[in-house]
Amino acid sequence: MEEYTQEQANIDVAASVDNIVICETIQAIAEADRTEDEVGDLFRSEGHLRLKMAKSLFVSTLSTDQANRIAALNL
Repeated sequence: MEEYTQEQANIDVAASVDNIVICETIQAIAEADRTEDEVGDLFRSEGHLRLKMAKSLFVSTLSTDQANRIAALNL
């Protein structure tokens, strides 16, 4: 297994911003009102964030705002 580097963490944190926005947007919609596409997008985005949050280097690279926004998603 290759080492998870700071460079990779930086890239992942930048990429995760879209996942945060997707989760925030779709979680704000009542479950009964979500489209099939929204349900799929939410599932994938939450899964991506859960995987990344398991990496301590990813977590330590997040800004306070990003970390707080992810925490608020209750993953």
